[in-house]
Amino acid sequence: MLARLLLLSCLLLSSLCCRAAALELREGQGPLRLAGQLEYLIPQQPLDVSDVARATGWRSGQGSALNLGRQAGPVWVRLALFNASQTDDWQLEVDWPVLDRVELRLYDPQRQQWGAPMVAGDHLPLSQWPLPARQPTFPLQLPAQELRWVYLQVQSSESLLLPIQLLSARDRAQQELQQSILLALFFGAMLAILLYNASLYLFTRKPDYIWYNLYLIGVVVYELCLSGFGPFYLWPELGRTGGLIYAGSAIWSFLAATLFIRTFLRIPRYGGWPLWFSNGLLAYWGLALIVVLINPRWLSVMGLNLMALLSCLLGLAIGFSLWRRGNQSAPLFMLAWLSLIVFTFIHVAAIEGLLPVNILTLRIQTLGFFTEFILLSVALADRINRERAARIEAQQALLEERESSLAAQRGINEELDRRVHERTEALQQAREELEEANAELLRLSFTDSLTRLSNRRHVEAQLALLDGGHLSVLMLDIDYFKRINDSYGHPFGDRCIAAVGEVLRDQVRRNGDLAARYGGEEFIVLLRGCPLEAALMIAERIRGQVEHLVLEFEGQPVPLTISLGVAHGRGDQDRIRELIAAADAALYQAKQEGRNRVAVAG
Repeated sequence: MLARLLLLSCLLLSSLCCRAAALELREGQGPLRLAGQLEYLIPQQPLDVSDVARATGWRSGQGSALNLGRQAGPVWVRLALFNASQTDDWQLEVDWPVLDRVELRLYDPQRQQWGAPMVAGDHLPLSQWPLPARQPTFPLQLPAQELRWVYLQVQSSESLLLPIQLLSARDRAQQELQQSILLALFFGAMLAILLYNASLYLFTRKPDYIWYNLYLIGVVVYELCLSGFGPFYLWPELGRTGGLIYAGSAIWSFLAATLFIRTFLRIPRYGGWPLWFSNGLLAYWGLALIVVLINPRWLSVMGLNLMALLSCLLGLAIGFSLWRRGNQSAPLFMLAWLSLIVFTFIHVAAIEGLLPVNILTLRIQTLGFFTEFILLSVALADRINRERAARIEAQQALLEERESSLAAQRGINEELDRRVHERTEALQQAREELEEANAELLRLSFTDSLTRLSNRRHVEAQLALLDGGHLSVLMLDIDYFKRINDSYGHPFGDRCIAAVGEVLRDQVRRNGDLAARYGGEEFIVLLRGCPLEAALMIAERIRGQVEHLVLEFEGQPVPLTISLGVAHGRGDQDRIRELIAAADAALYQAKQEGRNRVAVAG
């Protein structure tokens, strides 16, 4: 023990130019977060490695991570290490992958020798890094019972943050596995949210989903940069070009978020100061995105951090203002936006030294993004449900208005009849008016109001006009329709009937063909001059399209299928009833065989 202390004293005396106390590494030492053990130097003019060890003006680090803000030139950081263990596979890791360039060199104060330089950073291809990793990681070959100085030259076009930890290779491998699993879960969840909302856009065609998905993509790319997943897995050899993705994705996220808020909250409808500030933010972030593509150095004079903070606060202020003005989407938006702000504040507070820097505070913004997008997705779904309910209410009002119109029409007909009897001199004119009114009533009487298809009365009229020729008859109805009515109510059952009617109007288009609602949930299709093979193809297309309909009840998907019976023969007046009966029997057979299928009459 005495010899060891003497050796350490001699080594320390041989490096009088280095003022910081050496950090002693012991066996079984766990990961160490470095901040107070570090010294940093911000030189007024460039220094090479031969001068930096003798330079004065070194300052001690503060807090749990070294945060030096935005620096125009490179900054030097150093650390004294005494390896009191028998392990020589120590590694130094910088948990901030968006640094432009980090160069590390070891200095032997006893022999006054410098080790070979090792460089990493997001402006360098991964192949030039000393170790393939998500963030700059350097192997430290520290001889046992010897002192070494670690010198880092760091340069960054962003804020210069150095959350550094020192750990063994084994501890780093375990830590990396845990972090990678959590990050992979995050990116997998974000991908699932993206695909879900992209599919909703295909069905709703709402522009909100476009900007929501573009905002989400920007955040995912930003998190790929901030976590190191992007440079490590997706663009390892882009070098300096890859380093611009971080700033570009951050700016794009703010631009897409501004567009999403604008469309989601319907800001142009309200006008006033929310619209003015929204326009201003769009102009600013659009200009910043152009600057990234032209000359990223100009970003240093644009005050990005201040504008990012202002954008967050304005988003809250606009949401609160529109909430007070009756915007029903604003409360959920504010909750989502506020959750991101709170988690981001914790992240920034750790970076600024107000909170400890650890894996939680460094990655808590990622949790904030996940929470925000979940809440925004809920907000979008909530608005769709409200709009659907409003449409159903409007349709119900329209149906009531139509019934009222029909009652009024019947009154008009009665009045016309009375006038015909009373005014013989106007018989011809009254007769023409009556014929017109009757024609309209006839059209309405032949149309099913729910599906806008022909009704059974029209089918019977068309059957009376058949004069031979090939005829295919399709009988179909909705599977388990009574269960649907009992489980979800008659209004939802009517939606199912209307949806099947829409499919039939889409599939039965030839002149002379007829699709009609035959009664309740049952439909009939008459295909004139259609061979059996073609009729079966049409029946299968109808069945498949209905099976792929997306109907939701209170946010939950409800499956919908139909069964079909097909009969083919000549459309003679004395055989048409037999054809319909055969198609109906085939329909019964399809249901007996398991439903959601097409059966052919024997």
